[in-house]
Amino acid sequence: MGRVRVSIFFSVFVAMVGLMIIAPVMPPLIRELGLSETHSGLIISLGSVAMAVMAPVWGRWSDTKGRKPVILIGFLGMFVSYVLFTLTMYAGLANLIGGSLLVTLLIVARGMVGMFIPAVPSSAQAYMADVTDEKGRASGMALIGAANGMGLVMGPAIAGVFALIGLIWPLYIGALLPLIAFAVVLLLIPPHKPIVTEKAPKLNPFQKGLRLYLFSGLATMMSIVTLQVVGGFYFQDQLSLTTTETARMLSFGMMLSGIAMIFTQGVQMKNPKWQPRSLILVGSLLVIAGTSLFLFVIHAVGFYIAFFLFGVGTGLMMPGFMAGASLAVSREQQGGVAGLVGAVQGVSAVIAPILSTSLYQLEKHLPFGVVSVVVLVMAITMLVTKAKSAPATTVLATKHSE
Repeated sequence: MGRVRVSIFFSVFVAMVGLMIIAPVMPPLIRELGLSETHSGLIISLGSVAMAVMAPVWGRWSDTKGRKPVILIGFLGMFVSYVLFTLTMYAGLANLIGGSLLVTLLIVARGMVGMFIPAVPSSAQAYMADVTDEKGRASGMALIGAANGMGLVMGPAIAGVFALIGLIWPLYIGALLPLIAFAVVLLLIPPHKPIVTEKAPKLNPFQKGLRLYLFSGLATMMSIVTLQVVGGFYFQDQLSLTTTETARMLSFGMMLSGIAMIFTQGVQMKNPKWQPRSLILVGSLLVIAGTSLFLFVIHAVGFYIAFFLFGVGTGLMMPGFMAGASLAVSREQQGGVAGLVGAVQGVSAVIAPILSTSLYQLEKHLPFGVVSVVVLVMAITMLVTKAKSAPATTVLATKHSE
């Protein structure tokens, strides 16, 4: 069991690093290529669309083909995609190709990255559901959340270190890591028979018991992406910072938030009694507290406290919605629901940048205000839903005691 958990953790970590390692070097590389910010947004957005579309597909395939084969295919696909993306970047920087051909190849390569990355977390989440019982599900999902959080922090950090050698060097590392992860999964994860021998059972994302956890996932991921996208603009405008000071503050703040997220999920792994609803409700309060500080406290120290609260809050909400969604479906649907969770993350990566930047242009406080409202509505809905189900639970308990 120990080696399976380590392999799952490492797999999700590498997948997240592979996603995040591009982010810090993408803007300067785009400018070195003579392309515009619009091209950068198009390349990244279409990659996120590919993630949203393919995550459910990989999840269902992991039910019918097996978790391990799909994870291995995902890492092989990541390797090929990164090689194509890196070669295209290199050719563009060397003036071997340019114009529409360069943009098209970058879109195709980034789209391939987006296609193959979800194979890993979707299958890994389903595998974790396979090896945990109901009481330990939230603790198991916290391990995956911690891997996500660590990748979120380490991806940009790795990119920053290797970018000192050259802007394209982080892409070389992005191509190498999937090969290492492929070897780890091949050697450490034991063979695992497919859960479903024929066609995977259909799964409706709007079915009762599941939709609220997917909504929680959407609220969580939109909160994270909104902070990443408009945080720099907001802090620079609020504190009158230079671009260098803004980059430094945002980097430190996101690192603080990531560390808080990892620490919170590490504690959660040791406390399996914490259940999904409680995790989401407590986490939502902390996220609202963090966004409130962003809105009403115009001071660097207050912003850093907000980053910390935000990290703890999302660190609770992430394993909460993953475990809740997993527990809402049958054993034969674990791959499918893991794919839906991945799709929610992809959809958030598409919607949140467009929505948050559009709102910021209208009024700089609106993005964080909308995030607070969405999280609050989600929390109230969860409380009301729980309250409605309480009488039925009481009746069952009474019958059982009789």
